[in-house]
Amino acid sequence: MMHLRSHLSYANVMATIAVFIALGGTSFAVTQLPRNSVGSTQIRTNSVGPSELRKGAVRSSDVKDRSVAVRDISLGARDALRGHRGPIGPQGPAGPKAATLSAAVLARGEYERSVGTSTPGPGHPETGVYQVAFDRDLSGCYVAATVSTTRRNAVGGEIVTEIANTFVHVRTSESNGTAADLPFHLLVSC
Repeated sequence: MMHLRSHLSYANVMATIAVFIALGGTSFAVTQLPRNSVGSTQIRTNSVGPSELRKGAVRSSDVKDRSVAVRDISLGARDALRGHRGPIGPQGPAGPKAATLSAAVLARGEYERSVGTSTPGPGHPETGVYQVAFDRDLSGCYVAATVSTTRRNAVGGEIVTEIANTFVHVRTSESNGTAADLPFHLLVSC
C-alpha cells in the first residue's frame, strides 16, 4: 500500500480520471448511436474545420479495394460508365435446319396427326406402353412429351419417354403410378 501511495500524484490521478472519462464517452457513443445513422453528411474531410460539413467526403482511398458491388452504384453512374455501342457486324452463315418431328397419339394407340413418323400408327403392346417409330435415327435428338388430348376432354397423368434408334418409347400412367392408356403429344427436335 505504501508503495502505491508513493507513486500517486495529482498528475497521475488526473490522467487516470481523464482516461476513464474518454473511454466512458466513447463507449456511450458506440452503444447509443443508432444503426446506419452516419452518412456522407456526417463525415468530415481533413481539409475542413469541425463546423463545416461536406457531402462526398468519402474518397476512393477510404474504400477497401473490390468492396463495392455493381448494385452499390447508382443507375446514373452505371450508365455513365458504359462505352459507346459499336457498329453491327455482318450476318453470320445460316446454321443447319432443325428437324422437328411430332405425333399426337390417341389413348387407343392411333395417330391423331404426325410429322416424320414411319408407320401407320404407334406400336401399343400393352396398357400404357407405346412405341412411336420415326423415319430417321434419333440418337442426337431431344424429346418432349405431355399427356394431352385433341378431343377437348380433361386428361391428367404421368408420362415417361426414352429414345432408342428410330423409336421413342412412351409409358403413360395415372397420377398414382398405375399404367393407363392416355393420349399424348410428342415433340422430337434434332
